[in-house]
Amino acid sequence: MAWFKRSQENISSDGQKKDIPDGMWTKCSGCSEIIHKKELDNNLFTCPKCNFHFRIGSREYFEILFDDGVYKELNKKMRSVDPLKFTDTKSYASRLEATIKKTGLYDAVRTGEGMMNGIPVIIACMDFAFIGGSMGSVVGEKIARATEVALKKKQPLIIISSTAGRG
Repeated sequence: MAWFKRSQENISSDGQKKDIPDGMWTKCSGCSEIIHKKELDNNLFTCPKCNFHFRIGSREYFEILFDDGVYKELNKKMRSVDPLKFTDTKSYASRLEATIKKTGLYDAVRTGEGMMNGIPVIIACMDFAFIGGSMGSVVGEKIARATEVALKKKQPLIIISSTAGRG
């Protein structure tokens, strides 16, 4: 019966199972191509076969946009609080702690200043990895502060928004 046939995808020509190290390869959601992570990085997180754009976070955006990935992060440790003591399946406070630990982010936006093609710029980048880009009070405050720095220094402000939707 066809249901029980072993997939030949990960079997070499001599019948041995291929060892594919975890984390070195990824599968394109657009065309199912298997892509080496280094090739994906070099292609700016776009599939070289079908041009599908992979979701990336603020760290990857900053590495791409700032010259040599060099920037000064602004208001890094500013973080949300839970004045309403909100709880759904678990408390918002414990959800925040777990997300900070998992992502290394303190909120859903990262702001930074650096050079882009030799021009000084300020960037505010939403990061979907932080509770789905959830916008608490800190997101607005960090964007406002980035705006103030850009105005004061007369530098361009670039804002990269992130949503769960696919257009």
